[in-house]
Amino acid sequence: MIIREYGAENPRHLVFFQGSCEPWQEFRPAAEGLASRFHVMLVTPDGHDPEEHSDFISVEKTVDDTAQWLKERGIDHLDAMYGLSFGGGMAVRFLTTQGIKVDRAIIDAGTAPYQYPKWICKLIGVRDFLMLKLARSSVKLMEMAFPPERFARDPQNARQEYEQIRQYLKGYSNRTIWNIFWSANNYAVPKAATKLDTQIQFWVGTDEWGSRTRDLKWTKRYLPQIEVVKIPNMMHGEFVMMHPEAFAEKALAFLASADRQRSAQA
Repeated sequence: MIIREYGAENPRHLVFFQGSCEPWQEFRPAAEGLASRFHVMLVTPDGHDPEEHSDFISVEKTVDDTAQWLKERGIDHLDAMYGLSFGGGMAVRFLTTQGIKVDRAIIDAGTAPYQYPKWICKLIGVRDFLMLKLARSSVKLMEMAFPPERFARDPQNARQEYEQIRQYLKGYSNRTIWNIFWSANNYAVPKAATKLDTQIQFWVGTDEWGSRTRDLKWTKRYLPQIEVVKIPNMMHGEFVMMHPEAFAEKALAFLASADRQRSAQA
C-alpha cells in the first residue's frame, strides 16, 4: 500500500480511498482539487501500483494499514473521507471499526457486503474474476464497458489510452483479481454499526442507478443517517475520474462546509 499526500500544508485531514482496477494516476487530479482545502492522503491499495510488486489482500487489511499509518503520524481525527466503489466499502469499514473520528464522509457508489449464502457469493466471485480476465484481453471489450466518448481523456486517441489500461490490468495477478472482487463484496463489518456522529453522503450516478440499488439499500439500512445524492448523467467512477474539477467543487461544498460553520461561529 502506498499513501500519496497532497496539500500537506493544510491543517485539516482527508483520506481518499480510490476505486479498484484503476491506476492511482486516474485519481490524482481529483485529489489535487480537494487539496485546495485539505491535506489529502490518497490511498493506493496493495496490488494497484505496478512499482510496488504486491498483491491485493483485502478491504480489511487496507483499512487497518491506513489507520496504522495515520496513528504513526499522530493523526487521530479526520475532517473528511472519500471512497469510490470498493473504496466506498473501505470507508464504511473504517468508520465502523477504527475508532478514529471522521467529521464528514462521501461514499461514492460504495460496494456493500453480499447477504447471500457463501456458495452463491463464490459463484459471483468466479463470474467477476472471469469477466475482468476477459475484459483485459481486448481493447474492444473495454470500450464496450467504458465508452471512449465518456472515459477517454483524448477520444481521438482512445485506443492508445485503453491499451495502456489493458497493459496495466494485465499486471494484476490472479490472486489480486480474486481478492479484489471477493473482498469488495464480502468485507466484514460489525453486525450493527456503532453510533456515529459522522455526516455521510452516498453518491450515485443516475446512469449507474440500477446497478447500485443493492449497495445503496444495504448501506442506507446499515447507516441510516446517510443522505443520498444523485449525480446527473454519470456512470460508475465517471465523475471523479473524468470531471475532477466539477467533482472537487461538489465534494468540497459538502466536506468543507464545516469550515464555513466554524468561521461563522468564531
